[in-house]
Amino acid sequence: MALSALALFGSALAGPRAVLVVKEWALEKGEIKEYIGTKSYPVGGVGLVEPLIKELSRQPAPARWGYFRDRGWVAIERPGYSINLDLAKAAYMNALASGKSQFVLPTVYTASDRGVAYFYGIGVRELISEATTTFFGSTPERIFNLTLASSKLNGIFIPQGQVFSFAKAVGEISEQAGYKDAFVIVGDKTEKGVGGGLCQVSTTMFRAAYFAGLPILERKPHSYQVGYYRPTGLDAAVFLPWQDLKFKNDTPGHILVLTRVRGHSLTFRFFGTKDRSANWTSPVITNRIPAPPTRYIPTTDLPPGKQKQIDFRADGANVTVVRTVKFADGRVKSDTLASKYKPWAEVYLVGEEPKPEPPTTANPQEAGPSGSTAPSTPGEQAPAPPATGD
Repeated sequence: MALSALALFGSALAGPRAVLVVKEWALEKGEIKEYIGTKSYPVGGVGLVEPLIKELSRQPAPARWGYFRDRGWVAIERPGYSINLDLAKAAYMNALASGKSQFVLPTVYTASDRGVAYFYGIGVRELISEATTTFFGSTPERIFNLTLASSKLNGIFIPQGQVFSFAKAVGEISEQAGYKDAFVIVGDKTEKGVGGGLCQVSTTMFRAAYFAGLPILERKPHSYQVGYYRPTGLDAAVFLPWQDLKFKNDTPGHILVLTRVRGHSLTFRFFGTKDRSANWTSPVITNRIPAPPTRYIPTTDLPPGKQKQIDFRADGANVTVVRTVKFADGRVKSDTLASKYKPWAEVYLVGEEPKPEPPTTANPQEAGPSGSTAPSTPGEQAPAPPATGD
């Protein structure tokens, strides 16, 4: 016997519950998997089916990589839910009329165009390498710069067969691009420069590429052994656009780069198709040269007598690291990474009293020894690009 609308609403509190079949797609250990579960919701009458559907309906979201203790690195995709209102109401009425305690919401699932199937199709299937460096003790400006630069690399894809250029990927390094002044290594000294901290990013990314077993096409060490980059011999200095970091993606698929700054650590992770393993030896250090005596540089930027350390003691040395790459097809390749570091003195800025300005002359241009007029400002020559970064 059909129930009247009044009877339906009168029994709303005892009506059937709506069941949503939830789905989740995952890229796990290189394979696509589907996980299915259910969630149930009370429905206080057929009139409340529509607001429930609006609450549960959603657009698909791109897959995101996350770490799980029991599963490792997994890409999770939560599909979109689309529920037909008329069919849902009919399912509720049928369940109510037949005395059932629940009914299933008629749901259509929509995949994201950047979901696990997309990642799998381009070969981004698992974690292939990662590297972390620390920057404890860095100035706020240096931390700002390395965070900004690493954010420009977060989420980029390196297509299969492509040569990656750090300079091209990061782009312009200038105040207009948002970078701040921080200490950088220029030639044989450390001084303020726009973008200081960028070498923390290039070094960390270099290590991720090196640990992934990728061919390194362009890499240069710093002038001296920088304390941030332990173990020694695995750094990569850049000074853009003259000095770059380049490597090639010769894996079977694309590589996805994800970066993270947390606490005082910077991490790079490469996701792709793991067709090789790379092992490297501990750095071999030879030709050690003791650091020179401490240097003190007078400056008016500090109060008189106050000292500020801008460089740290580092012995000179030749450092070699040997890498062995074993491929899934049985091939084995070895290469040697060689670095030569100068001995480096610790340097302190020392505040001094400002010197009085010299008296001005009535004529700023005075005749030289031959009677010619000497220029008031000597000519300047554009400096050559330095061989190191920060």
